[in-house]
Amino acid sequence: MPAKPEKDKKPLICRCACPYCDVEMVVAENPYCEVCKVSFGRCDNCGSLIMEETLVVCHQCGKPLKKK
Repeated sequence: MPAKPEKDKKPLICRCACPYCDVEMVVAENPYCEVCKVSFGRCDNCGSLIMEETLVVCHQCGKPLKKK
């Protein structure tokens, strides 16, 4: 019996505003504001967008964030 094909994971995409310039940006795998030239990270555990560099735990799941 052939193996069932795995469902393709859809990339995480959301619309949000840059916290520095308030310009709306489309966020995919590597969030980046074209205007400010600032990149944002994601939580390794839940994939939530991390907008502040000073956070030490994820605001969504509460897991500690790794500095990269």
